Amino acid sequence: MDKSDFFDLCRENNYGEKDIVNFVKVIDFIKSILFSKPRFSGDSYFDHNLRVGYILVGNKADPEIVIVGLLHGVLKYVPEELINEKFGKNLLPLIHELEEIEQLKESRSKLGAAALRKIILTTMKDVRVILVKLANKLDNMRSVHVFQTTEQKRLAQEVLEVYAPLAYRLGVEKIRVRLEDIAFRIINPRKHKEIVKFLEESREDRERNIEQAIESIREVSKGKVIILRIKGRSKHIYSIYKKITKRKVKLNEQYDLLGIRIIVPEIKDCYNILGLLHETFQPIEGKLKDYVSNPKPNFYRSIHTAVKLPNEKIAEIQIRTPEMDEFAEEGLAAHWRYKGVKSDQLFEKKIAWLRGVLDLQKSVENKDFLETVKVDLFGDKIYCYTPKGDVKEMPKNSTLLDFAYLVHEEIGNHAIGGRVNGKFVPIKHELKSGDVVGVLTNKKQRPRRGWIKIVTSAKARQKIRKSLKEFERLPALYFRRIKPDVKEEQGVLTYSEDFPRATCVLAKCCLAIPGDKIIGIITKRKIISVHKKDCRQAIKEEKRWVPVTWKDTFTQKIKFFVEAEERSGLLADLLHTIVNAGFNVKEARAKMIGENYAQCSFIVIPRSLEELQGLIKRLMKVRGVKKIYFD
Repeated sequence: MDKSDFFDLCRENNYGEKDIVNFVKVIDFIKSILFSKPRFSGDSYFDHNLRVGYILVGNKADPEIVIVGLLHGVLKYVPEELINEKFGKNLLPLIHELEEIEQLKESRSKLGAAALRKIILTTMKDVRVILVKLANKLDNMRSVHVFQTTEQKRLAQEVLEVYAPLAYRLGVEKIRVRLEDIAFRIINPRKHKEIVKFLEESREDRERNIEQAIESIREVSKGKVIILRIKGRSKHIYSIYKKITKRKVKLNEQYDLLGIRIIVPEIKDCYNILGLLHETFQPIEGKLKDYVSNPKPNFYRSIHTAVKLPNEKIAEIQIRTPEMDEFAEEGLAAHWRYKGVKSDQLFEKKIAWLRGVLDLQKSVENKDFLETVKVDLFGDKIYCYTPKGDVKEMPKNSTLLDFAYLVHEEIGNHAIGGRVNGKFVPIKHELKSGDVVGVLTNKKQRPRRGWIKIVTSAKARQKIRKSLKEFERLPALYFRRIKPDVKEEQGVLTYSEDFPRATCVLAKCCLAIPGDKIIGIITKRKIISVHKKDCRQAIKEEKRWVPVTWKDTFTQKIKFFVEAEERSGLLADLLHTIVNAGFNVKEARAKMIGENYAQCSFIVIPRSLEELQGLIKRLMKVRGVKKIYFD
């Protein structure tokens, strides 16, 4: 591959002339530096970087990320100032982040694959950087034959356990498929050869059957549903192998080797063509999967079905829109092509799992994974790991001593220091999200009074006080952080001028929301129960009414609840609505309250009553929302 191939692909994938001019500048720069730097495989680092850029362009990556791919590794040979001077200051942080992935992997090589995937994602500030790492890994795997067999197998196993799953989560199917097939060829060359031979021997029959299937589908849809594109699709080698081993389907019985993909204009057309296919051909039981209304965790969307054709052949069919097809093939790599607020919101939905907003996912594995990435949304928590990869959630600014007490009280009591990412640190060392933490203990160590000032979490302070009493039999020294004065009670939305010392509480019978006309009823406990003015319960007590008012401004956290029809992505949609309305979310939770309903709760700090009313109007427009009420 040379420069002309690279630029031909750029034009084919609709990169602008401005982008191409920038690529020329970068390629000329790296050629002058890397062309004379040989790789172990025999080519130069310039050739390697150009191929990485080619892979990224082939996946329609953001031009900025393509440039990062072209530049990666160049900091070994040139000063950082030169990169800033030639290409601007935006690129350097991305290049650094790419290098940090490699350092992170090396320092945590003993971790399991699942834990390593979690850490890579939780520590990334810009997830696009992982695309460069995946493209880099793909090109390296293509020349893996230069290593000894043992090293080849180790690298291939790492691809299947770490990098292919990352590509899947990001929706980068082109890279995932190629990584898996290369790795599979190395790990199981005999089976790989057997599958390849079968595909080659059956190619003519499959192609003829696919042509007949396409003709039949076109005939069925003629004049009823517009089909933009219809084509045969080949199953990749590793997925065939997984079906043989996991589902126990023999190679010659894998009917979905005859695959058809149908691209239609809109979502409604997906269901229309599905109906026509099932009316005309015999559907195969258990093969219908609707990933349009229920997307996969990586937001893949398509309708899958299998039907028996007139020639008795069985075809597996995927039905999707152009946008679904682009996302299925390129994932977030193609996001840069979408412009405007609406598309940005769409992109945010697609990778919302990365910020921990898919708490309603049923899978235990997903729940565990998502717990580790909430830090991207909620800045008051960090997530660290034991050397075995277990996740520990702690308050921001937590120390190694906090971590020790979180693992176990006895470990905390005898902690003398620890290792963070392989480096020795004292017990007061402040942890960051993504750190791998091991605690060192000594049987002679015991809790000290000063430890209360070191820890951040309330649970750790409580355990230290308890242990001080046991070890010293003395009253524990209490250490309180000074809290700022507050002007009002937390969560209070209403007040009464006539009874300023009474506490106003929203009544549960009518659940008034900001903007409703309200009245108060004094109870015997100096509490004013706040009702809607037309509440039936309140009308019965009209003689006891007292005037109450919504507050105009707020300085404390307000908690509210949203009840809605349960669906995939509900919490994500609600969170995006709240954030887009300008609110800082302090807490977000979700739980099922029935077979088809979910209750989501949020804590925010509004600035004004008007702002809160605006938020309520926005939330009521979110699909499936039935009720909003305040604590």
